[in-house]
Amino acid sequence: MQKRILGVCSRLEAAEELIDKCRELSGRLEAGVTLLYVKEEGLFELPIYEGREATMEVVREHLESLLRNRGIEGWALLVRENDLPDQAALEAQRESSLLMVADRNDELPELMAKVRRTLYVLLPGQTHCPSRGLLVTETAGAGRHCLNLARQAVPDIQWKAYMDYQFFPTMADAEIDPVVGAMTPEILAEEESEIMQSRRESFESFCREEGIEGVFEVGEHGVEEDVLERLQREGDDLLMIAAEDPESVLGEGAKALILSAPVDILVCFNVQGL
Repeated sequence: MQKRILGVCSRLEAAEELIDKCRELSGRLEAGVTLLYVKEEGLFELPIYEGREATMEVVREHLESLLRNRGIEGWALLVRENDLPDQAALEAQRESSLLMVADRNDELPELMAKVRRTLYVLLPGQTHCPSRGLLVTETAGAGRHCLNLARQAVPDIQWKAYMDYQFFPTMADAEIDPVVGAMTPEILAEEESEIMQSRRESFESFCREEGIEGVFEVGEHGVEEDVLERLQREGDDLLMIAAEDPESVLGEGAKALILSAPVDILVCFNVQGL
């Protein structure tokens, strides 16, 4: 079966830049393209094309024209109504899509939870030609797997790596050991230190092997806020999240970041390979 890229479009005005990105990625990954457009009934009115009210059939004609004019070979088009997460998850699994590309919309966190595919989210109004990338990972294994994928999909990018180790002692932790009594943040941090040091050493080894700069930090404000602060500090124009799975700490943070990051974002899980 031919590898395929699934473009997930929720807004017609985003279709052109979405198709352009799919064409670019399809050439690099030698993959076909399926474009899925999902109209949520009642949320907005369809625009008018060539003086005609945009019925679903007119929308189909418009999208077919865009696909043909972009010179994409082996494309397929699906036009559906309602339930974007379920529609996209079903198609991604049916085709075994290696990559999904989507315009930013509020349905993406649910989609990400339903299907563990690499997801490239386009921020409206950007050039989508990044040159500096920030790779955020929670394990060296996830970072290595996702960086290999990124180097195929978006080459010629200068990467930096960031690991945000999340450790937050809470008041509830005081009840962990009834013999010792109140467990202070300092005691909890000491107990966690061996795991933390192992994770740091593994991350630093990964950075050396890949020849990229890396920063290891103990999180202070939660994944989303820490990553956004680091992204702003570095001035990168592509954010890549390399998580073990959608339910991990970083995977959960990615569900917020795909809606808040000020740049394009690529979310990759360690459970999928090219």
